[in-house]
Amino acid sequence: MLYVSQSRDAVILVQPDPLDVQDELRSTNQCLTLGKHSWKYNVKYGRPGLLINPSKDSDVLRGSTTDIVNRIYHNMCPGHQTLPNVQFTFPDILLIVEFTEPAYYNAIPYLELLYRRYFPNILYCGLEPETLKEQIVAEKLGFPIYYLQALNDTWQTKYECIQHAMKMCDNFTGYLLIGDDTLINMTNFERTPKYKAMVGDEFVRSRLFVITTHFQYSWPCWGLEGGRSAMLGVLNELAFKANRDNDHLAQQFLRNYYSFVNHSNIFYFMAIDFLYVPKRLSSIFLYMTSLFLKYKASVEVAIPFFVCACNTQRTCTLLE
Repeated sequence: MLYVSQSRDAVILVQPDPLDVQDELRSTNQCLTLGKHSWKYNVKYGRPGLLINPSKDSDVLRGSTTDIVNRIYHNMCPGHQTLPNVQFTFPDILLIVEFTEPAYYNAIPYLELLYRRYFPNILYCGLEPETLKEQIVAEKLGFPIYYLQALNDTWQTKYECIQHAMKMCDNFTGYLLIGDDTLINMTNFERTPKYKAMVGDEFVRSRLFVITTHFQYSWPCWGLEGGRSAMLGVLNELAFKANRDNDHLAQQFLRNYYSFVNHSNIFYFMAIDFLYVPKRLSSIFLYMTSLFLKYKASVEVAIPFFVCACNTQRTCTLLE
């Protein structure tokens, strides 16, 4: 039986590439170590590292989180008192900020003020590291910036940022991805169990979906690359793995997904500006994002697809 049997679309069973994510997950304990990015040479794609201002006038600060935030605050608001301490922090969660445009790197000082006291570990993910270097020097940013260069594709950068973060040598218990213009409700996030995956509450309020038998739909990206053809490619390969390879991860994922949506030919979609994935779900997340990247699936339909499958296991929740 094929999992898309009720669709009018032809199901093409294509033999997957010899090396897939399961092989990578079964390999030796290889992980991405944190290093220091070269200031003189190009920043390597997909490698996390620190960017440190080399200018003698930058007064680079390597103090505590409180020292860094207070220095930024005093530079922005001279004469004002020190910021009060926060009531709770998330030292075991990596905050990942994805930039849609390199021009928005100028928001980093404001993001530091907003989030650094809550999240001691922040990874900035985006394009054009040379633009970021110019911004660091121009603004005399005197603190190390944890940076990851991502794909030059707006619709895949978000889940690729988390994918690379999950491959790092770290002790984080979860990964929280936000957009460069996203404001987190810290109180709600603190109250929510961290063993579940989280997305914005728009998923429940809107429940927007597209149908595989329709080439055009209200979501404009459905008929473009990353939409219908990409998601059918992901679905077909999952069906191949589940039926021909007896792949238990694929079998469980599809079983959970169809149990949740109760349809064989729809995909939900939503804007993704907030996504939390606990580390215990990293294996299935890496498994699925390897397929999303292979078929260039848009994040606005790929992540809801992932969320629908883990929702059945009561491992997902919604943050208002």
